[in-house]
Amino acid sequence: MKRKSASLRFRIIIFMLTACMIAFAFIHSSMPADISAEESENVMVFLQKILLSFGFNAELTDHIVRKSAHFAEFTAIGMLLTSCAYSFDRIKPYKYYSQVLFSGLAVAVLDETIQLNVIGRAGLITDVLLDFSGVITGALIMFFIFSLYKRIRKIM
Repeated sequence: MKRKSASLRFRIIIFMLTACMIAFAFIHSSMPADISAEESENVMVFLQKILLSFGFNAELTDHIVRKSAHFAEFTAIGMLLTSCAYSFDRIKPYKYYSQVLFSGLAVAVLDETIQLNVIGRAGLITDVLLDFSGVITGALIMFFIFSLYKRIRKIM
């Protein structure tokens, strides 16, 4: 008989990775504006060097880098939350979709709420929407990967 849930080891690892990623987001949100701006500036310079090495002369702005980082960060969180759902039910992980989305939205709201209490930072509804769209994107990517994996396993 096939096991419906993933192994305890997989479940512990995926939950720890998810907690670490959420902590990473919260730590960055609790940074004062000047430190966060300096970090974004360093990332922007690094990305521009990479783009120039590939022949692209793109002008990145601090705003683009920050918003892209938030979207990517919350896409990863969405992927990890969906993997947590998969760890409970490998056959039908989509039945936990509402819990995945609610958890992702709660993390996005908490992330922006943290910024309300940090000097020079602001918690914005538009950022909650951007973060939540990252969660949705990550969840959809993982559901696609899981369904592809199931189809490939049936063939083999």
